[in-house]
Amino acid sequence: MTPVSDPSSFSTVSKCATKHLNLIYHVDFDKRVLKGKVALTLEVLEDKFSSLLVVLKRSSLSYGIFRIAVFNLRANYMGFSTFLGFYSIYNLSQMCILVSSKEVTNYIAFKTIVYFFVCLFFIYSNCFCLQQATHCRSMIPCQDSPSVKHTYYAQVSVPKELVALMSALHDGQVPDPSDSSRVIYRFRQPVPMPSYLIAIVVGALESRKIGPRSRVWSEKENVDEAAFEFSETETMLKTAESLAGPYVWGQYDLLVMPPSFPYGGMENPCLTFVTPTVLAGDKSLAGVIAHEISHSWTGNLVTNRNWEHFWLNEGHTVYIERMIARCMESEHLRQFKGIGGWKELQESVNQFGANNVLTNLVPNLHEVDTDEAFSSVPYEKGFALLYHLEELLGGPEVFMGFVKSYIQLFAYGTVTTEEWKNYLFTYFKDKVDILNKVDWNAWMHTPGMAPVKPKYDTTMADACTALCQRWVKAKEEDLASFTEEDVKKLNSPQLIEFMALLLQEEPLPLSHVKKMQEVYQLNSVKNAEVRFRWLRICVRAHWEEAVPLALKMATEQGRMKFTRPLFKEVYNFSKYSDKALNTFKENRGALHPVTAMLVAKDLKING
Repeated sequence: MTPVSDPSSFSTVSKCATKHLNLIYHVDFDKRVLKGKVALTLEVLEDKFSSLLVVLKRSSLSYGIFRIAVFNLRANYMGFSTFLGFYSIYNLSQMCILVSSKEVTNYIAFKTIVYFFVCLFFIYSNCFCLQQATHCRSMIPCQDSPSVKHTYYAQVSVPKELVALMSALHDGQVPDPSDSSRVIYRFRQPVPMPSYLIAIVVGALESRKIGPRSRVWSEKENVDEAAFEFSETETMLKTAESLAGPYVWGQYDLLVMPPSFPYGGMENPCLTFVTPTVLAGDKSLAGVIAHEISHSWTGNLVTNRNWEHFWLNEGHTVYIERMIARCMESEHLRQFKGIGGWKELQESVNQFGANNVLTNLVPNLHEVDTDEAFSSVPYEKGFALLYHLEELLGGPEVFMGFVKSYIQLFAYGTVTTEEWKNYLFTYFKDKVDILNKVDWNAWMHTPGMAPVKPKYDTTMADACTALCQRWVKAKEEDLASFTEEDVKKLNSPQLIEFMALLLQEEPLPLSHVKKMQEVYQLNSVKNAEVRFRWLRICVRAHWEEAVPLALKMATEQGRMKFTRPLFKEVYNFSKYSDKALNTFKENRGALHPVTAMLVAKDLKING
């Protein structure tokens, strides 16, 4: 493995590497405390390794490491340890401990107590955040670089009326011997994985079986609806296996998160987190699961070595996700999704600026907060590159063969863009002349849009474009020609695309938007992707009745994809700028901290 520095991590991964974590957690809701102990088994990579520098971050959100007990473990004598002492630290934003001993050879273990904020009777970990990057170091003393992969075992003590879940296989549960009102859940993760994929959830959860290796978990109110929505999970898993190879993680469960969950999904092994905003009642938004399933191969099994190569995780995952759509639905749908993805890429480039280096496929992340670097660029610019290569090298079956081979070669390890590219040239050794004509610098290291715009089939998009243009060009006397039949001809993805196209145009006249509501009844649509775009269209048209609806959607759920643009739209409606600000301030505490931080920036709020 080629050594690569990680600008997002404090870890010195060239000196030692974590091979296993043994975690013990005690969840105390009354005190809002998560107490933990962790034993780390480290492989020493330097002959003269004699010290361990432990850097533990206390974020501004709520985390703090208060006491550490450090032990020395001799190689091959795991049952005998030398106690090195306690180290106490208080009220530091960041602290370093130097543990020196000539006895340190192969393994080190230490214990820590971690205090952080939990809310009500549902907690979930925040190791991933936007770029998945480094937040695990706020919860567990660990090497927080994705270049380090390890197994883990965990025991979690919780009140017996609650359920604990982790990104691992359930390994039974027993009464807590120290407290009869509590139960200890046990978990094991035998497949090596990076620390950002460690996940823990505790709550009043119920589950339903939705397949031979899958359950869906949720709070009671949503569990049956979720079971219906995700009933095709096993079909997606089998389809993904036919494309990418065996599923190695054993169990594939889904957890519907609280409304404040800020992402569409998170690909924790064995336990995908998913936003409740995909519960549309008609399975129309269940495609988000195809993306998270695809991560089981690209991201979880084969992982970017640092976050500058994030596109290797996300570009390939989007590619496999859309291949699943191709197999389960049609090539037309895959092409249609590509069109929508190109629009998302354009929006990100517009937001960052076409000359911003964060729109590079391989950005320089030195001195960059990875949360603030997040966008659709690694997803959609990455997919655009893979689709371009597919067209050059022989079509989807041929290129999917490469992707499967790439996964097999780098499985259980990590990879850089250079290593990916070298293998691409090796796999297609008879087509090197074609690959040499690709402008790799423009694709990888140049900001802005992808240098080649894919030529997607527009069969499904044509109806959306036609209806959009009818509305854009309609005069007042033409409004009577619109009927509910216009949208009955469209499926859910097409209705979303129709709305997305309208958002690319100049704002519609208010009379047009009111007519659209009259004939299409869009205020009553449950599909969150449609409703989100519809409310943006209404606010842009300065329909005042839509303002409270937009702010309600921005606050009753916390998915950043929806919350940030809705707040911005209302804020940009000058008459209601103060309303947007006040609503945000009133609801800030209920939002995920990263969501709140980014919305505050959007609304130009300092502090």
